[in-house]
Amino acid sequence: MDLGLEGKVALITGAGSPIGFGKAIACYLAKEGCDIIVADINFDNAAQTAKEIEAIGCRALAIQVDVTDKSDVEKNDSKET
Repeated sequence: MDLGLEGKVALITGAGSPIGFGKAIACYLAKEGCDIIVADINFDNAAQTAKEIEAIGCRALAIQVDVTDKSDVEKNDSKET
């Protein structure tokens, strides 16, 4: 299926979980040509998902963030890229 996502970027929260919906969604969108920001509370798992996305052929960025903690989100928002 072509969802027209080539060149788009998606931020997926919970994408580091090896058994969750977030990772499955991130990989599916990558297969559709979407670059992915992998956000998860567990950085090592997020980095692993990012590696899998890069193996698909898309760009990926892993970030550690707890989206239930406003200060953590704001801390990540202020980081330079």
